[in-house]
Amino acid sequence: MGKLNQMLPFTESGFFYFLLLGVALLVICKGLFSRKLKYAYVLAVISLAYIILYFTKPVQILGLMTYCYLIYLLFARVLKYSGLLIPVILLSLPMIFMKTLNILPTGEPGALHTLATIFQIAGISFMTFKVIQLYIDEGQKEERVSVLDFFNFTAFVPTLLIGPIDRFGRFKQNVDNGYESMTSELFLDGLNDLVRGLLYKFIIAHGILVLVLNQLENNGTVLFHLTNMYSYLFYLFFDFAGYSLLAIGFGKMMGIRVPINFNKPFLAVNPKDFWKRWHATLGDWLNDYFFKPIFKELTTKKKFKPIQRQNLALFLTFTLMGFWNGFELHFILSGMLFGLFSITHNYYVYRCKKEGRDVFFGKLSPKAVQFISIFLMFNSVAFAIYVFSGKISYLFDKIF
Repeated sequence: MGKLNQMLPFTESGFFYFLLLGVALLVICKGLFSRKLKYAYVLAVISLAYIILYFTKPVQILGLMTYCYLIYLLFARVLKYSGLLIPVILLSLPMIFMKTLNILPTGEPGALHTLATIFQIAGISFMTFKVIQLYIDEGQKEERVSVLDFFNFTAFVPTLLIGPIDRFGRFKQNVDNGYESMTSELFLDGLNDLVRGLLYKFIIAHGILVLVLNQLENNGTVLFHLTNMYSYLFYLFFDFAGYSLLAIGFGKMMGIRVPINFNKPFLAVNPKDFWKRWHATLGDWLNDYFFKPIFKELTTKKKFKPIQRQNLALFLTFTLMGFWNGFELHFILSGMLFGLFSITHNYYVYRCKKEGRDVFFGKLSPKAVQFISIFLMFNSVAFAIYVFSGKISYLFDKIF
């Protein structure tokens, strides 16, 4: 099954064997011990077993979960703190600390580099998003989030590292339904997602990586960059969409309806449409927990016109997304690019409504508008994700 403490999700066969055993355990418990063994406890045992036996840094991730839960208890239950800024900052501190250590210049081993090695936890950014969402949604409610519910939500093995980003209330509803959530129809549906995920990630994405990306020689030509850019875009899509389908499939087989993450993103006609199709759970998260609070704050200040508030909130939201991915320049610039695309489209919509006509496409037919829109969006996304990849970072080094 592979070396202990060395098995990350969906990276090797041992992980699939482990999850299949987890599914089998839940099926057996449903059939034989449903009255004696509560579903939530069995689910927690599966997650804890994975973290202790196979996660790269079990002490660190369990410590992170404990820290986040204590922040929730202190501010939401003990102090009954009504604000959000301080607890959200405290919940984000481990992620900020790790990402700051990651950009330290390499050199002689020292205390800071030792800390970077110790605290570099896989999936810390994703977990930070989940616990912030949980705190904002559940912190002010009278009913306390139990340790068991908190652990099951943050440690659910199929979505432990990169998503899809589930919501605590939706997840808990499935857990509360217990074994009743495990139906034969849902199991077969999950199996179908599992097969598609394997096809996407281990055949198509791997094929693009081995046959195209690994064969390219960097000669600095335009053809090289175009080939690299589009190949990487499709590789990332099939790899990430495949990962998401695997998480969704195993989730369904375990009775958890993990939300859909990808829905034909290359047919998107504008940035808003794109983020409903590409990593949709992240798009929803950014809208609910970044954009809306920022826009609300700007509206309260009343220093800008409505369109300016919208555009500033959009740009700040995607810039923050860039920082969330990492403090390296290529992550930040890619976030800013997506922000630029969003405010450009938002201003275009604003001008069209104000003038009562299409200020860009004029009187072109709807089919022509759709085709051009898809073409522009596809290529804009390809460039932004190429920047995200860091594959053209040497250009930035020359410029800056």
